[in-house]
Amino acid sequence: MSVSFPSPAFFQALQREMRAERERFSRLGFFDTTIGIRVLAPGSEEPAEFTLTFEVFDCVRVGEGLEDVETDFVIEGQLAAWREMLDVIHELGAADTVHSLNTLTHFGEALRVRYADPDGHDKMYRFAESIQEFFDLSARVDFVYPDGARPPARREGLRRSGT
Repeated sequence: MSVSFPSPAFFQALQREMRAERERFSRLGFFDTTIGIRVLAPGSEEPAEFTLTFEVFDCVRVGEGLEDVETDFVIEGQLAAWREMLDVIHELGAADTVHSLNTLTHFGEALRVRYADPDGHDKMYRFAESIQEFFDLSARVDFVYPDGARPPARREGLRRSGT
């Protein structure tokens, strides 16, 4: 059954996939942070906002909204930028260099990292590989976008090394 992006169900699906991949995440080291996700959609007055809390090798909480939640940082961007990254992940099985969170947030053009203090900014880049691996799990999730479109089909024969 399909879930929608963006929605709590989408992030809960990633949470379930992460729990099934404990060994994969344990190789990356401890991962303790609370992050916000903000998806800005054209024509929508309110952004879709979510909170993801990670402890050790697990996503322990998926919440909707950012109000009254203390996050280390928020990753924010237009739906089109999120969609482009997720489409590549779904097609290739993982983000390529051009569509990784590190690249997309580096200059703040496609996605931006918002933080209240430098420690939050540091956590984004300290845990970047784990965060990317979390989003790469979306390749396994059956989801649709708000317009009803699905991400592209997986290209056969492509595998990401090391995973």
